[in-house]
Amino acid sequence: MIEFLFPAAVCGAAVLFGKKKKPTDKDQIELVFRNLGVGGKLGKEKQTFVFPKLVKDYPVENGHEYIYGTTVGLPDKTLKPLKEVLSSTLNKPMKLKYKKYLTITVYDEPIPELVPYKDAPDKEGWMIPLGKNETGWHFHDFDKTPHMVAAGTTRFGKTQMIKNMMTYLIEHNPDNVEFLIIDLKGKLEFNRYRNLQQVKCVCGDPFEAYEALSELHLNIKDVKEEFLNNDWNNIVKTSKQKRLFVIVDEAAELASDKFMEPEVKKIMSACQYYLSEIARVAGGLGTRLIYCTQYPTSDCLPRQIKMNSDIKMSFRLSTGYASEVAIDETGAEKLPSNIPGRALVKTHEVMEVQTPYIEDKEMMERVGQYVITERKDISPETGSSITKFGENGLPKS
Repeated sequence: MIEFLFPAAVCGAAVLFGKKKKPTDKDQIELVFRNLGVGGKLGKEKQTFVFPKLVKDYPVENGHEYIYGTTVGLPDKTLKPLKEVLSSTLNKPMKLKYKKYLTITVYDEPIPELVPYKDAPDKEGWMIPLGKNETGWHFHDFDKTPHMVAAGTTRFGKTQMIKNMMTYLIEHNPDNVEFLIIDLKGKLEFNRYRNLQQVKCVCGDPFEAYEALSELHLNIKDVKEEFLNNDWNNIVKTSKQKRLFVIVDEAAELASDKFMEPEVKKIMSACQYYLSEIARVAGGLGTRLIYCTQYPTSDCLPRQIKMNSDIKMSFRLSTGYASEVAIDETGAEKLPSNIPGRALVKTHEVMEVQTPYIEDKEMMERVGQYVITERKDISPETGSSITKFGENGLPKS
């Protein structure tokens, strides 16, 4: 019996140890170099072709980074197909950049499909969580970049983003943050938060928005005069702690149409003018603008607002053209249609993140302690908020 088992065991061992070792990410990267002919020729006759050489590799959060030296510069026409082939070959999320050295970062896990708001780390100052991706959490500082533009078709996370920003700002700056909210969905999303002490005004149509913005416009003049008299040029350099966030949700409702009455067109144009003024001059005075629209066009996204908003976000959009209007690049049309909350963030570069998710119930549980039961700034005739601005251009408490 033994004489039959022994050859079988030897054969099994041979099969086991004879198996080829699974190629590593490094092996596959260098195989792609060879297959695509990535590299350059050396020597006087340029007969020797040299592939990129590994200079250094080390672990990073959720992955590994490989740095290669190249004999010649690599043009975009080489880098673009290289990235596509590497991504499909590795079958892992990865990033590629070239600046003197070719850096390839391979991640073990993809961007999460759901990021609960409660998981966001605490940050001091005027920071808000943008979201999480393969490299971890990313934040934005409104004292460094005061204005933001956001776009995205309905139900993909744009309004959710506003709510998680509001929650984070209230939780971390309850005594110093103020909100003027222009909810052009008829107040359906934000009217429930009208009694928070930080929310001084919720406007539901262009006429209410005009009333609030025209008053803010007058107060901005006073604030500019105060700054001029004190030789101030940025609120960050003063002892003033208050910040006013002007939030516009569904800004397309401020874009006039030819069938509208002239007076209505004037009201809408005035609102866009006041919002453009905020983007141009009010950032240094302590006013921050968050301007959101479903489908960005030149009519509903004024150039002054876009040009002065140095951070842009886009959730899924239906066309590449809309993506170019929103973030100056295509890509938002390629975001997954089955993952709400997935967005592109454009600053000096573009990154993809999964934005935090918070339900209205959780939001109210977190900020409900700031609800004022009886408000003096509610009109007894209409039940609407009456906005009164103080000495810093901020709503009076």
